[in-house]
Amino acid sequence: MNSRRKFLLGLTSLGGIGVISSLNTFIDIPLTALFSAQQQWLVSCGKDRQGHFFVAAFDLSGKLISQIPLPARGHDVIAMPSKPGHALVFARRPGQFIFEVDFRQGSIIKRVNVESERRLYGHGVLIDNDRLLLTTENDYQLARGVIVIRDTSNYQVVAQYDSGGVGPHQLAVMPNTNGKQIVVANGGIQTHPEYGRKKLNLATMQPNLAYMSLPSGQLDDTFELANKHLSIRHLDVSSTGKVVAGLQYQGRLNDEVPLAISHHGEAQLSVLNAEQSTWRSMKHYTSSVCINSLNNTVAITCPRANLVTYWQLNSGDFIASYKIKDGAGVTLLANNFIVSTGRGRIIAQQNPTQDYSIRGDFEPLQWDNHMNAIFV
Repeated sequence: MNSRRKFLLGLTSLGGIGVISSLNTFIDIPLTALFSAQQQWLVSCGKDRQGHFFVAAFDLSGKLISQIPLPARGHDVIAMPSKPGHALVFARRPGQFIFEVDFRQGSIIKRVNVESERRLYGHGVLIDNDRLLLTTENDYQLARGVIVIRDTSNYQVVAQYDSGGVGPHQLAVMPNTNGKQIVVANGGIQTHPEYGRKKLNLATMQPNLAYMSLPSGQLDDTFELANKHLSIRHLDVSSTGKVVAGLQYQGRLNDEVPLAISHHGEAQLSVLNAEQSTWRSMKHYTSSVCINSLNNTVAITCPRANLVTYWQLNSGDFIASYKIKDGAGVTLLANNFIVSTGRGRIIAQQNPTQDYSIRGDFEPLQWDNHMNAIFV
């Protein structure tokens, strides 16, 4: 397999805001903008055509830096800012592995052992200058979510707390708290490893958005939606502390429901502003959420609908959606939204009010649900 694919650039005018019907037209964004900051690589889990799972680092020149085999499907990958070139890779639910990898060497540095009675939900965050790792985990014997804290010097568990709900998925550190508060998306769905990924409590699920103080583990507050079948899964937090979360609907196929919410200190969660036709087009499923605080913009991917949607951060208003086949991962690099797809492509979009895109083709690799940038 040829692991390096040519980076494709083109130049044309798309004209106007709205839905892009095809990715066969491109507009060149000056690449100097993407490389002007400290050198960064993009990282994501994925799969090849033979069904082998991996985690990889690549750049926007079309170069695959390294591709590291994984024993099973991975989910999120997060940077370790104190260790350039390093990242942490999390198993997809209901997996048990966490790997520290060095992409410069192309190797696994450390495997973290997750307790036998626990399963991961695929996400984690680092606090205290990378000294502590927080992960969302399933205490399936007690049917509760837990936040587990490990010391990254040896990855031993130093504390664990009730997440405030069932099925905690993504979590984030709240800004201006010095790592003393986190927000957790409790998806509300009970699972058990004996049943794989089967959802066991759809009739009684109670998702919520929870805020937790550290190091006490005290739950500061939890917020629920009236529709209990709207599972809160992925989120991002703005520089001022506004949380935006994407939802996955577990109800009837013909229901028309909102799929994105926000919260910024209010007494209740707020639904983002869109027409029913927009919610319908998202097909009950969102994947990654990424906020550009500088440009007042939010990107939310909808891989089942082959869409990337854009929203105003301050007002919550829908801006535009773009057709991108199986687009799932999204991150911010040099003020550009970078989207990865399950078809091995990388799309760069400066903002939704300017119809610019770049395409990188890493076929036959298939990028998984999440993508991030790391310093090298």
